[in-house]
Amino acid sequence: MIDRDDVELMLRFKKKRDKKAFAELVRRHQKPLVNFFYKLVWNAHTAEDLTQEVFIKLVKGADTYQATAKFTTFLYKIARNTWIDKLRKDGRKRAVSLDQTIDEDKEKSLKETVRSADPGPDEIAGQKELVIKIKKVLTRLSEEQRVIITLNVFKTMSYREIAEVLDIPVGTVKSRMHQAIIKLREIL
Repeated sequence: MIDRDDVELMLRFKKKRDKKAFAELVRRHQKPLVNFFYKLVWNAHTAEDLTQEVFIKLVKGADTYQATAKFTTFLYKIARNTWIDKLRKDGRKRAVSLDQTIDEDKEKSLKETVRSADPGPDEIAGQKELVIKIKKVLTRLSEEQRVIITLNVFKTMSYREIAEVLDIPVGTVKSRMHQAIIKLREIL
C-alpha cells in the first residue's frame, strides 16, 4: 500500500521545490535510515553520514521520482545504492570487532552497549551472549544477505518490497533469505 502522505510530500518537493515538504520527509525518515545503516556498519557516525548522502541524492534525483510504489521503496533503493557505493569506495568488505569502541570517548565497545530491558541476571547473560553471537554472525553473511535480513527483520519490509528496493526478483529475495537463515543456523 502506498503511503499517500509521503508521496504527496515528495511530489510537492518535486514539482514546487517545497522545502517544508522535504523537511517533513527528513523528519519522518532520518532516524529509520540511520538505524538501517547502523545495523550494516555498527558505527553511528558512518550511519549518519550515509543517511545524509541518501537525502542529498534524494534532492538531486527528485525529478526522477514516480509515485508508482511506496515512497520508502524509492528511499531505500537510494539507501541500498549508497551502501553499495560505500562498499566500492572502501574496496573491501569489513568486519567489525565487537571490542571496537563505538563512542567518542573510546570507552564503550559494541558488546558493552548491548542491554536488555529488565530481565534477571541469568537471562541478561544469555541474551547478551546471543546478541553478540548474532551480530558477529551477521558480519559473516554476504552483503546481499545482510541487506535482506536488515530490511526484513529490522525494517519489517515484505519480500516484495525488498525485491523492489534491490531491483531483483522476489524469488531471489526468498532464496537469499533462506540461504542466510541456513548459514545463521549453522554458525549458531
